Amino acid sequence: MNREDEMMEHQDIPQPPAQKPWYKRMGLGGAVTVLLALLKWKSILGFLKGIFLVFKFSKFGVTSLSMLTMIGVYAWFYGIQWAIGFVLLIAIHEYGHMFAAKRQNIPVTAPVFIPFLGAMIGIKEPPKDAATESIIAYGGPLFGFLAAAVVHMAAYGFQSPLLFSLAFTGYFLTLFNLIPASPLDGGRIAGAVSPYIWFLGIPLIGVLIWVSFSPILILVLFGAIHRAWEFWKHRNDSYYDTDTGFRLKIGIAYLSLLLLSGVLTYEAHITAEALRPRL
Repeated sequence: MNREDEMMEHQDIPQPPAQKPWYKRMGLGGAVTVLLALLKWKSILGFLKGIFLVFKFSKFGVTSLSMLTMIGVYAWFYGIQWAIGFVLLIAIHEYGHMFAAKRQNIPVTAPVFIPFLGAMIGIKEPPKDAATESIIAYGGPLFGFLAAAVVHMAAYGFQSPLLFSLAFTGYFLTLFNLIPASPLDGGRIAGAVSPYIWFLGIPLIGVLIWVSFSPILILVLFGAIHRAWEFWKHRNDSYYDTDTGFRLKIGIAYLSLLLLSGVLTYEAHITAEALRPRL
């Protein structure tokens, strides 16, 4: 086959039609489809942006997110039911602080939840004296104790090991927080009676670390030592000059809550252990 025959053969081969630009190939239907998809995506982005703005500017946005995060973390280890109950007990404890602060006209922030550390509120204005600080501190353990008592009664009604476990946890948290060493609530309450009580609470934390090592307890111990040292340097400040009558009242309230929490912690633990084989 000569070169002319090859050229004629190639000319007989049908060539594919020229490709149109992509925007012409789409046609009207394709363009409408893309437009609807963009509008749908834009609406989804707008919805997500709205959710973000709600959490960003809402007073309880950070609280809600941190609370849900904490529930998720504890649910991974202990199950969703226990996690929800545990975080709610902590929330009630913190709102007890908020309620007491509001009664004392002290502005505070909404609580922030931190897994394995608990929760905390921010005080925007420092209390004017140790008596005011003790009232704000007492609100948390009081509300936490009452919440645990409600769960405890429900546990008896339903004979629920889960509720007994939550009641025990609530009482134990109250008991722990009442250790008379600042920055724990018990230390802030005891400070209105006499900050020298802190020097009894600090060794107690040391004993707890020896019995059950915990990084959280070490942080608490360092905080307690620092607070006690600051008090010792300024022990003649009028901040701790509290009326004798108030010292008596807050002292009785503190010891009563401490005693009740101790007794009911033990009782809830014994009952939960007795019901454990039924699980």
